[in-house]
Amino acid sequence: MIYLPEGQPPAGGWPVVSWGHGTSGMTEGCTPSRSNGVIDGTLDQTPHLSRLLGAGYAVAASDYIGLGAPGYHEYLAGRAEGHAMIDIVRAARILAPDLSTSYVASGHSQGGHAALFAASMARDYAPELNLRGVLALAPASNVELLLGLMGPHTPVIPLVNAIMVNGVLAIAGLAHARPDLPITDFLTDQGRAAVLLAETSPECDLASLTRMVRGRPPGQLLAKSLSDPIFETALRDYLTVPAAGYDVPIRIVQGVLDDIMPLPAASLLQQQLAKAGASADLRTYATATHNSIMSISGADGLDFLHQTLG
Repeated sequence: MIYLPEGQPPAGGWPVVSWGHGTSGMTEGCTPSRSNGVIDGTLDQTPHLSRLLGAGYAVAASDYIGLGAPGYHEYLAGRAEGHAMIDIVRAARILAPDLSTSYVASGHSQGGHAALFAASMARDYAPELNLRGVLALAPASNVELLLGLMGPHTPVIPLVNAIMVNGVLAIAGLAHARPDLPITDFLTDQGRAAVLLAETSPECDLASLTRMVRGRPPGQLLAKSLSDPIFETALRDYLTVPAAGYDVPIRIVQGVLDDIMPLPAASLLQQQLAKAGASADLRTYATATHNSIMSISGADGLDFLHQTLG
């Protein structure tokens, strides 16, 4: 999806926001381009994109690989997401030549994860484009640490168990990406059924998967601990956000009330980036949940864009 502001572009063309949407499912039809911008049947991201357009930014919004077109969507596969967020800027400039080469990578949840990966590879992968910054809203991060706490005997831990829906999606994607490894051996029959549902459900509201997974002991889904070195090493390679490789400012915005990607994960991410030398700051919002962060942090996001894109 390519959105252009009204009016005439400024000298040098419209600056671009490459937008990464949040978790929407795994099957082909599970994408905002097929649902008028609505994700998971309830989250409408169009007000956020309209805010960007109104401020004078073009928006290039990838479906990600395997969504919106035939293929398999490897959920939270970082390199694939990063490529998609950069390639959509290239595609946008072909469709609309009056776009600038300057862009910011931004996204929510899964999209924040994708934006960080795009930034880590942008210098080598797309030297013809001018990445100016990263704006990550409640980005998926340190998922490998949260999932590493899960095993057959793990009790229900509300702060951690909330991510199990995303964990099932990630396990499904990892099993597809690494057919050489016995990833499904870590799952019970119920766990395999959850993965199958994630891979095949045409509903894309994730409600059925949530009912199957959330609030239940992980042992109902897991036959082996996810801290096993075979699983842990593969998962880290698949989805761990790179700590180094950034030469642009990064802003992370996070809701304190987020029960999908908890605040400690974002705090740790900021520390990891800063320790590796990145210019990364974290802004928190006391009343924001995972989904409301888009609207609550809107002014802060525009301020960051003004600083980086003008």
